[in-house]
Amino acid sequence: MAYLLSSSLHEEFAKRVEKYVRQYVGELRDPAAASGEKFPLIIHATGGTTTTAVELVSRTGARGAVLVGFGEHNSFASLLHTKAELEAMGLPVAAFHCPSYKECGDVLARAKKVAEAASALVGARAVLIGNETPQAKILRERFGWSVEVVPLDRFEELVDSSPPDGGAVEAFGDVQIAKIAAALREIGRGADLVAIQCFPFLMKRRLTPCLALALLNSRGGLVACEGDLASGFAMLMSKRLTGYSGWIANVVRGSSREVVFAHCTISLDMVKSWRVMPHFESGYPHGLSRELREAVYTVVSVLRLHIAEFWAPAAVV
Repeated sequence: MAYLLSSSLHEEFAKRVEKYVRQYVGELRDPAAASGEKFPLIIHATGGTTTTAVELVSRTGARGAVLVGFGEHNSFASLLHTKAELEAMGLPVAAFHCPSYKECGDVLARAKKVAEAASALVGARAVLIGNETPQAKILRERFGWSVEVVPLDRFEELVDSSPPDGGAVEAFGDVQIAKIAAALREIGRGADLVAIQCFPFLMKRRLTPCLALALLNSRGGLVACEGDLASGFAMLMSKRLTGYSGWIANVVRGSSREVVFAHCTISLDMVKSWRVMPHFESGYPHGLSRELREAVYTVVSVLRLHIAEFWAPAAVV
């Protein structure tokens, strides 16, 4: 994923840069052997590296690149040239600058996260519980996702046959919720994301999957409600950038100083206290009332797939 490029004119300097960079990005790959990249992290140690960078992206079939450059030895000049060339090819680029490579640890770590997040959004595997949607089609075509559609009847069979999830029983004291959690965990095995069309499920079962989603997302899984793959896309991005899944929320009202969001559940690792209550719209069991853990959140709206409100703790990015 990470490549360090340098000119043969600056070998000793490049060695010092390499030693420093490895502390923050880990393994560095051989540019000549690069293959199968999605969004590589390319670090321009010196000038004279644009041609190598553009060839690397082209040869690997990458969908874009994350670039880092420094103030020394025309490094950043080469980065800007690479950025211009890649954007002329229609590829997106995220560029990071440091005055000196010796002052770039935090920036390198952030750039690595961005490259990993962007790469995770290409070719992801998702499971959609319910019916086929336009979002699923777009994600397959635009981002190369594999989206398996699991009919609701099949999921219900899995719920009925699954042993209760022990952690869900301990957290909520409800065996049916624990069986839903177990079924979601099993159906998502090996997938990057699960999305469930929860309203058909709750109308048929008179029970929401809200608590199971709250628990599974706090454990590190990614499960979106309402079959919303666009919000799932944002959750996958958030997880790679911040370590939190984030959660979906509906806009209630807003002003220049305040915006109010609401939803029937949230990932439990985003709250410091919570209580179970009836689901707001249906009155069926269960929803969550909760107190948020952080003071500041980032709101993301995913466009071109579907407008989806989503929050993640801002301080973690």
